[in-house]
Amino acid sequence: MFELASLLGMARTLNRTPLFFIEDESYAKMLAEMRIVIPGLVKQYHIVNGSVPPPTKTTFFTDRCCVYVNPKILLNNDDLYLHLSGSFYQSWKYFPEMRGELLGYVKKSNKTSGLLPKSDIKTFVTCVHVRRGDFLLVGFAASDARFIKSALKFIEEKEDPKKQNKVIVFFGDSIKFMKELSNDLLLVNGKQKKISHYISTNSPTDDLIYAKENCDAVLISAPHSTFGWWIGYFSKYNKVYFMDIRATNDHVYAREKANFIHMIIICHIGNR
Repeated sequence: MFELASLLGMARTLNRTPLFFIEDESYAKMLAEMRIVIPGLVKQYHIVNGSVPPPTKTTFFTDRCCVYVNPKILLNNDDLYLHLSGSFYQSWKYFPEMRGELLGYVKKSNKTSGLLPKSDIKTFVTCVHVRRGDFLLVGFAASDARFIKSALKFIEEKEDPKKQNKVIVFFGDSIKFMKELSNDLLLVNGKQKKISHYISTNSPTDDLIYAKENCDAVLISAPHSTFGWWIGYFSKYNKVYFMDIRATNDHVYAREKANFIHMIIICHIGNR
């Protein structure tokens, strides 16, 4: 999704037409997945069945995934096809004024979200994204229970919606971790806390759509997660809190010092 949004923004800066080449089944699968969650974005592309036509050369643009490079450096390039080096293009700076437009491209929900609560005048929904699994294996900063508990307390005090039911919805890849965390959060000093917790078992696509319509605030507990980033970006009120990656032991950040989180936020939470 980052690539599609970023390349669309770059194409507009350069007054070019964005192309999507379906070179093999993996590209076809990627396109099909994007059509499910954000069909309007796919419609901005000219879709080509095949590979980049020869003798198109690759123009060096960047060799880092997460650091913004101003596309205006390519304005003087008059190649018919501008085929750029780089991957992912994970920076919101490529599409800085497009949030409203991209929100409009997200698929509207046409079904209920199971047992998940709806945000309304009486209900304030805080959404928490959890990522552990593969992050623990490769050395990325994974979600930490202690941080999440402290962060949720901070968010509750910060937002303090009056006369509203406060509920928490967990999205993530570790059901066991989220269940244990939810049980821990129900008790404060040995007493039952009056706040409801839900764990989403929906697909990632449905989670993104749910976030757009119901997440009043979002906590990204694993700052390296791009899926968590998009949940925050598409969330109802764009109120996003996250673990500052500089306060973690994320080995990729420590090695490259790349700016992995470019987020429109109210506040970020470090180790509290």
